[in-house]
Amino acid sequence: MLDLNQRTILYHGSFCEVSSPDLSKCAKYKDFGQGFYLTTDKEQAKSFAKISTRKAQESGVIPTQQNFGVVSSFEYIPANLRTQIFSTADADWLHCIVAHRKKGLFNSLVQDFEKYDIIGGRIIKSERIWL
Repeated sequence: MLDLNQRTILYHGSFCEVSSPDLSKCAKYKDFGQGFYLTTDKEQAKSFAKISTRKAQESGVIPTQQNFGVVSSFEYIPANLRTQIFSTADADWLHCIVAHRKKGLFNSLVQDFEKYDIIGGRIIKSERIWL
């Protein structure tokens, strides 16, 4: 888990380079709401870049010939930010995710989370297993 008291490099995987995050371009109804998602794990960012590229191809955002994604890196410098960090995947974490993913459910929770600059914790990761 990210220690918000020390400088660190964070990564973002996408179908394009991101030099300056624009929250208006970020998808809604993600695990922790509309926002710019970063990870401390470069390999995880590479995986997200592959997924983002495939989705962008399927939706026609980029040409199907683009066969690469991009991992952008950012230096996190400790600042006086309002944070909510979920250290475990507990009931509070689950309520946060459900509130952000399901429009109209737990509206008061969504409003409570709007006060934070950073929401952190585990994301749901699933693997498809073919039988």
